[in-house]
Amino acid sequence: MLTSTNLGRRSFALWYPALMGRIDRNGQAALRRDQLATARGRVLEIGAGSGLSVPHYPSGIDELVLVEPNHAFHPSLRIAADSLPFPTSVVDVDAHELPFTDSSFDTVTASLVFCSVDDPERMLAEIHRVLRPGGRFLFHEHVRGGRVRGIVQDLCTPLQRRLADGCRPNRDFEASLATSALQVVSITHRRMPTLIPTLVPLVVGTAERGPVERIDRADDPGLRSALAEPAR
Repeated sequence: MLTSTNLGRRSFALWYPALMGRIDRNGQAALRRDQLATARGRVLEIGAGSGLSVPHYPSGIDELVLVEPNHAFHPSLRIAADSLPFPTSVVDVDAHELPFTDSSFDTVTASLVFCSVDDPERMLAEIHRVLRPGGRFLFHEHVRGGRVRGIVQDLCTPLQRRLADGCRPNRDFEASLATSALQVVSITHRRMPTLIPTLVPLVVGTAERGPVERIDRADDPGLRSALAEPAR
């Protein structure tokens, strides 16, 4: 999850890895592994957190860039990255305005991130921009539930947002994805293996950037140079 205030970030980093580690041991880790099995080429993960997804990337990818704005997560994220057999970088950037050139990644991944970003539509537009034509977005997000659970999530959102440093359990990620420029390839509704009722509804899937017309890069004012702080 992407976070906001410094105090909230530090507090979040203290308890979140233990909570998610327990959920991973209950079955979430297998879901991460299956989700990331198709990652290829140059890969960007948005909201890498403490690095729970890092061990599940396939060994054949070319490079992994980990975006994580919460500095409190960086030590554990670097430890996780050190064991990988391919180049890895950790960057502290705003995912709403990624500092990477257009069409520069083959795969973008996100796990339990969109609940806490300020503008999911803008972030999806950035993901679309940095993906190469035919590149894939692999997502794994907890989402708004049905009628009764959705009401419970609405009621719990103010408190959960405060305690979990920005997490909005009633965020309708599917609606945002449907209106984005990304083309949904597959989406599966699952249940997160936890007793926390606001987090149970889960979607796992793949979207892709379709073919686009050639861009005259010399005239594109939106190009930005990639920033990368080596993790190894």
